[in-house]
Amino acid sequence: MKKFSIYLLIAAMLTQLAACGTPTGNDETQKQDESAAETTETTRIWHQLPEELDFGGETFNAAFFGGEGTNKNYLLDESSSDNMEAAVYRRTKKTEDFLGTKITYSTSVTADDYTMLYKSGDDLYQLLFYPDAYSFTTEGYLYNLDTLPYVDFSAEWWNAEQMDALRLGKYHYFIVNDFTITSPSAMLFNRDMITDNNLEDPYELVLSGKWTLDKFAELGKGVINDMNGDGDYYGVDDINSFFAYGIHDAIPFFAAGGQFQTGRDEYGMLELVLNSEKTLALYDMLSVLGNTPGFSHLSYNHNVKDDGFATGTALFRMGRPETMATVTEYDFNTGILPMPKYNEEQEEYMCYDWSSQTGVSGTTKNPELVGAVLEFLAWDSKNEVFPTYYDVLLKTRYSSDMETREMMNIIFDSLVFEVGGVYFGMQPGFCELWYLPCNPLFLGSDHFAASYRAYKNPAKNTINSYYEALAKIEGPLVEEETTAE
Repeated sequence: MKKFSIYLLIAAMLTQLAACGTPTGNDETQKQDESAAETTETTRIWHQLPEELDFGGETFNAAFFGGEGTNKNYLLDESSSDNMEAAVYRRTKKTEDFLGTKITYSTSVTADDYTMLYKSGDDLYQLLFYPDAYSFTTEGYLYNLDTLPYVDFSAEWWNAEQMDALRLGKYHYFIVNDFTITSPSAMLFNRDMITDNNLEDPYELVLSGKWTLDKFAELGKGVINDMNGDGDYYGVDDINSFFAYGIHDAIPFFAAGGQFQTGRDEYGMLELVLNSEKTLALYDMLSVLGNTPGFSHLSYNHNVKDDGFATGTALFRMGRPETMATVTEYDFNTGILPMPKYNEEQEEYMCYDWSSQTGVSGTTKNPELVGAVLEFLAWDSKNEVFPTYYDVLLKTRYSSDMETREMMNIIFDSLVFEVGGVYFGMQPGFCELWYLPCNPLFLGSDHFAASYRAYKNPAKNTINSYYEALAKIEGPLVEEETTAE
C-alpha cells in the first residue's frame, strides 16, 4: 500500500466540493494558508512533452456521466472565487495553451448516449468519466491506454502499480494519476457527544492503533438512549449509535477489516476469497451490532428521522473527507476517523475507495492529442490543483485542528479498493456478495453460510462471463497448453 503523499490509488468521480461553511481562523490566516498551497513548476521534474506540439485548436472533449457538478474537480471553462475551481480552471487553460487545443466537456451524458455514439463511430468524446467498468470493458468501449503516445506510466505523476492492480486482462483501460481524485470511506463522529458521555477519545484510539471494530461498538453502545422510554429507540429525540443514508454504507466494513471479496489465482485472474474465518468473524461482529436496539438505523425507514447525525442524535455517520465541507455549520463539533480495524493486530487502517472509473473512448481518432492532454493534465496537477484540494480544502478549511488534519492524512494513506467491487459490484450474481456486510449490520442477519452458498455460484459465473467477454476482444489471458506431435 503506497503512501498517499506519493500515489493516488484509483481514478475517481467526486461530487461537487461545495464551497460552503465558515472557514476556521481569520481571513488573513486563511489567505496565507491557501497561498501556501501553490508550488513552483521549477522545483519539479519536467514533463517530456515536445515544446513544438501544437494541435491547431483541435477539440478535446470529456464526458461526465454523473450529472451537473461532476466536472468541477477536473475541468472548467471559467474561473470563480472558489480556490479549487480557480486552480482547476488555470490547469485547464495551461493545458490548452501548451498543446494548442480546446478542452470542452459535457455533464449530461448517459450510458445509452455513449453506446449510440460508439456504434456510429462518432468521435465526440475522448475522455470518459463513466460508472460501469463491466460493460464498458467487455463491450470494447475503452481505448487501450498502453498504445497512447506521449504517456509515460513510469513518471511520478502516474500510478502504474494501481493501474496494474485494476488490469484484469492484457491491457490497461483505467487512468490512475495525479489528475484523478480519490474518495475514501471514513467515519464522521459527534465530538461533543464523546465528551458529554465521558467516552475514550477516538483520535487517541486511532493514533495508538486501538481504533477497532470492538471500540466502534463500545463507543456506539455508550450513547444509546431511549429518551421517552417507549422501547422504540428510533424516535426523533432518541440517541442512536450509527446513522446511515442507505444500506450501502456498510459495504466498507469488510475491506476495513482486511477481508476482500476477490483475490488473484496462480494465473493472475480474479477469484472469490470471501469464504474465510475472518469473514465469518466480521459477519458475526456486525450481526451483534445489528441486533442491538438503537445501534444502527437507516434514513429511508419510515420510523427514522431524516438525518440523525445532523440533528445531533447519532454518534457516528459514514462519510468521506470531502463530506467535512457539509458539516461545518452543525450545532456541534464534528470529527473524522479512518474505518475501524478488525483488531489491534491488524497493522494498517484500510479505507475503501468509492471511486468510479476514468478511461479513454474507444472511438478516439487522434490518440496523439489524447495522450498529450492526459500527460500534461497529470503532470500539472501537482503544481496547484493537488495541493489546493488536499492541503488547503481538506486539511485546513474543513479541519478545525491539527488532530483532525492528522486523521485526514491517515485516511488518505489508508486507501484500498476492492477490484471485484469495481468491476462486478452492480452486476447480477455478484452484487449480493458486495452488499453482504449490510445484512448483519442493518438487518441483524446471522446467516452468512446460507447467504454465501446462495450467491457464490452466480458470482463465480459473473467473473467467468467477464473473462470470456474480454477474451473476445483481447484474446485469452491464459494460453492453452498444446501437446507437441
